Amino acid sequence: MKKKKTTILIATFILAVLAALFVFVYFTTNTNWGTLQGRVVDEISQDVVKKLHVTIDGKSDILYMSKDFRLTRIPPGKHTFKAVAPYYEEIQQEINIKKGINVFDFTMKGKEIPGLAGIICFSEPTEQGIEVEIRFKNHEGQGISDYPALPLTLEGKLYVRNGDEDNYSRGRKLFDGPMKLFWDPTSYLARNKAVIPWNTLDIDTENEKYGLMELTLTTPQGAFEDVIENVELTKKEGQ
Repeated sequence: MKKKKTTILIATFILAVLAALFVFVYFTTNTNWGTLQGRVVDEISQDVVKKLHVTIDGKSDILYMSKDFRLTRIPPGKHTFKAVAPYYEEIQQEINIKKGINVFDFTMKGKEIPGLAGIICFSEPTEQGIEVEIRFKNHEGQGISDYPALPLTLEGKLYVRNGDEDNYSRGRKLFDGPMKLFWDPTSYLARNKAVIPWNTLDIDTENEKYGLMELTLTTPQGAFEDVIENVELTKKEGQ
């Protein structure tokens, strides 16, 4: 019985020594490495940069719908960091990695809207005003869904529509000027939108129901125009 207890004590002691040794080795080796982590967003929209590929010292991470990255077990010292994503300008920068956690936040600058050939615009009355959404299309007339935010300017003219949708003409002008764009990250195709506030429009709600809107969107890839022929000039019930 005594011999059995001695054997158990020895086995317990050996396991304790091995566990302590494992912990020592684990923390010793890990403290000799550096970890690089941070957040990356689109420079203009502050939205997710899709299909982002970040690399440093052979370590890599691919972000599909996340803003955060993390690269571990990097030897301390100077390394070249690269970030690449479709339709964005590549980033290449030297970073000095220290032992432990290193934080590097950065933004990606959009380069182009792939295959951009034109725009299709729609409008909808909202609580705030007449909302305009802009969709990009390619040479086949298909909507473009994967693109970065770019510096854009939007000019619009809104007229009362005289006549019906089959036979109409321009009426009096309700609006003429620049429209401030905003980014809607929840939209699939129309992430660039603008609103003409109701308080800037003098509308005869009894007699003026529909309008014509002429739009010009200026992009780094050229200027594009479209016309919305059935702009609703009154709020919907419940708004």
